[in-house]
Amino acid sequence: MPEWEYRYYSYNAHWDENEQMASMRDGEGDHYFALFQPTGLIIKGFDQRFNRVHGPHDVLQGNQAWSASKELDAEAYHLLHILNGKADHYYAWATEYYEISLDRSLVQRIFDIEPLDGKMLKGLNEELEFADLEEDIQEIGYPVKRED
Repeated sequence: MPEWEYRYYSYNAHWDENEQMASMRDGEGDHYFALFQPTGLIIKGFDQRFNRVHGPHDVLQGNQAWSASKELDAEAYHLLHILNGKADHYYAWATEYYEISLDRSLVQRIFDIEPLDGKMLKGLNEELEFADLEEDIQEIGYPVKRED
């Protein structure tokens, strides 16, 4: 999504010195903020299905005490599935969410971090030009292969 305010997923490879950031906002209240540091990862978020915050500590509704758990089941990580690096998950989500036909192999190439070229860009969104994404490409730190 070119417009940041409507963007579901965001990533900044240059959040701060030695830090990267990923975030998700679904527009309906679910969200997370992930901070990647050399020493580890911190995730803070909210999933309405659990009605609690997921992060280094869980805050249960009505309970002001902090607690922590490493024993959450896979369903508790529903909002984080995009971070597992699987193109199939993103492909299924994007085709449904944006109601578009999308070439599955292009999504895999992005997950494989192949440099983005003009043909790939048009295959993902025919309305975009590199100039439309210049700031985003810099922020994300994604490799680009420009045709001469």
